Amino acid sequence: MAAIIKGAMPPQRKRVVDAMHLREPDRVPVGLWGTVEGYQNLRQGLGMQFNEDPRNYRTGSTTWTTDVAFELDLAEKLDLDFVRISIGPPGGSPGFRPIAFEEVPFDMGIPPPPEGVEINVDEWGVVRKWTPHENGGYYEMIGYPLFHATSAPLAEGLRMLDEFPWPDPWDPACWQDSPIPGMSLREYCKFVREETPFALMGQGGRGGLFEQAKYMVGYAKIFSDFIESPEFLEAFLTKLVDVEIEHNKAFLDQCGEYIDWLRMSPEDLASEKTAFTSLDMFERQLKHHYKRATLATKEYYLQKNQLGKIQFHSCGAIPEPFMRHLMDCGVDGYDSLPPKVARHSNPAAKKRQLGKEMFFYGGIDVQQTLPYGSVEDVRAEVRARIWEMGHGGGYLLSSSHRLEHDVPVANTLAMIDECRSYGVYPLPKEPPPGADSGAGYEPWDPRPKRKPKPKPAAAA
Repeated sequence: MAAIIKGAMPPQRKRVVDAMHLREPDRVPVGLWGTVEGYQNLRQGLGMQFNEDPRNYRTGSTTWTTDVAFELDLAEKLDLDFVRISIGPPGGSPGFRPIAFEEVPFDMGIPPPPEGVEINVDEWGVVRKWTPHENGGYYEMIGYPLFHATSAPLAEGLRMLDEFPWPDPWDPACWQDSPIPGMSLREYCKFVREETPFALMGQGGRGGLFEQAKYMVGYAKIFSDFIESPEFLEAFLTKLVDVEIEHNKAFLDQCGEYIDWLRMSPEDLASEKTAFTSLDMFERQLKHHYKRATLATKEYYLQKNQLGKIQFHSCGAIPEPFMRHLMDCGVDGYDSLPPKVARHSNPAAKKRQLGKEMFFYGGIDVQQTLPYGSVEDVRAEVRARIWEMGHGGGYLLSSSHRLEHDVPVANTLAMIDECRSYGVYPLPKEPPPGADSGAGYEPWDPRPKRKPKPKPAAAA
């Protein structure tokens, strides 16, 4: 591992810090993000040792995704610029605990699963079953602990919220371990900062106020709650913000001075076409929650690291007005730049609209290009994304979502290599093939598109 000499900032960390502060670094920084199985696939393809049981990894507080920290030996082997770390879940990692069907403390509305099917519960009370596939498996949600609360009379629902066993953000088990055996979370972050060249992105709370609400009341119910149960929704999101802020503070108490930026509130605010809510609904029912969570966390963070930045995640096509509201809430950066969305909100549009005000992370497609494209397809997309996003700084290249088990190792290596070769500043002025240069672009229109009425048939 490269040593840090006399406190000097190593080039890997410097290019990340430069990019986040909207300065052009020496080249576009690159890092990786993946599930346990994607990580296993990568280590195996590189001939590196790995743990074969996907359920025996430290997954951090975002337990529903089985995210895993990419270990430092792999980051060094691939010459990455940044790595990621999450606080652990209350009770310790991994956050899932086995539970018998008859022990679930609420009616899931489903029959018992077949004998031998594994049932687990996470720190939020969400129940899942382990669903295997040919390369491992995933945790499928089958029980939403507050489903009945959102449907109950308001007073009863509020009582259920008040009595719910919320996770304890200050449980010492949250920071007792790290990707390096024997190191606490604080010791690990200190080691990365002082003994490695990598920049470090941290994630504290489970986050995702709208997202976490969906897991606890059900995907279908949360959308109707905006109209049918607004008082319950307001109380529910207020409680989630309370827990989010405390999770972030607990993490920052341990590691705030060692992380270069903080990712919070992982969400999905949009489909591939547009936002899930109207702009008015977002302003009335969501924005003040994001603002309280972000500003309280940011104030706490800046006491630890005056250069710290806040990054917000959402999939989908988030239109510019929503993004500006997020910036007003204190958000400095955004991930994960999915490219296969409506053009009004694709990566190039976000750079044109907001590139002088915020940084961006991600951008290389995990739906088709990385898992199913050729090596040259990957290289071409990297060139296009760097040209679209990199001018003026402000771009950290990674996959547009987690690397899964179906991404060939050769494609991951091609993404990294092309970033290193094409992403050197000054970037080319002319767009490469496939880049969105902005020609013919039409901005987002909040009005629903209506089909023209058919003209009446001409009289005979």
